[in-house]
Amino acid sequence: MNYSDYYNESFNKLMNLTTSELSDQVLPLARGQFQFAKEGKERFLGDRDWIGLKVLELGSGVGGASLELAKIGAEVTVADFSKVALELSQKLFDYHGLKVKTHHVDLTLPEPGFTEKYDLILDGHLLHCLTEVHERANYYQLVREHLTESGIFLCETMVYKKKIFIPDNFKFDEESYTLFQFLGSWKPVRKILDSLDLENEIQSSQLKIRSFFYYAQMGMVPHQSFMDLPIEILPAAVRMILSR
Repeated sequence: MNYSDYYNESFNKLMNLTTSELSDQVLPLARGQFQFAKEGKERFLGDRDWIGLKVLELGSGVGGASLELAKIGAEVTVADFSKVALELSQKLFDYHGLKVKTHHVDLTLPEPGFTEKYDLILDGHLLHCLTEVHERANYYQLVREHLTESGIFLCETMVYKKKIFIPDNFKFDEESYTLFQFLGSWKPVRKILDSLDLENEIQSSQLKIRSFFYYAQMGMVPHQSFMDLPIEILPAAVRMILSR
């Protein structure tokens, strides 16, 4: 299985839903990211109104968090590697009578084709899907180049803790902090860095850390195979806000 098929697989299942069903399924899952974006904006862009604020969600999936931001006036662009996800995004925004720009892109490439700058860039749980050093470096560069002077980048990402449980069909390399999944062969699917290593990575990226919080009791699910595991044996979370 190639990565395009891998990421389209979960979204293909949503294509059979009615738009109402899609909305009911997607929006509750986006509430945490939406609230994180609201809190970050009020803290660091409190003098700006949501109306007309330019927002980009990277690795947006169906774009539930961006939809909620569009409802309060933001001008939203969603970007994802999956064409299926972007089709669903357009369907969802149309259903709610809201405008969205969609951008199909491989965000690991040096020139992903963005031309605008944004006041708020939201990571749609993409960073931990980038497993190679050069992919992550390209990603940070993209964020840096496409933030406005006062813009902020908000990212919620999974981080390592010693009690992580690894189900069958997965293996975890503690030297590289990489989770592998067997997809015909072993393929890297998640980077689950130690929080200190993540902080060091950010400091090397030429982005400025404005806020960086570790949440030991906020478990993040790397894959649906981990869905029913207790929080204590899931990766922990970091929520960080960065700027130029």
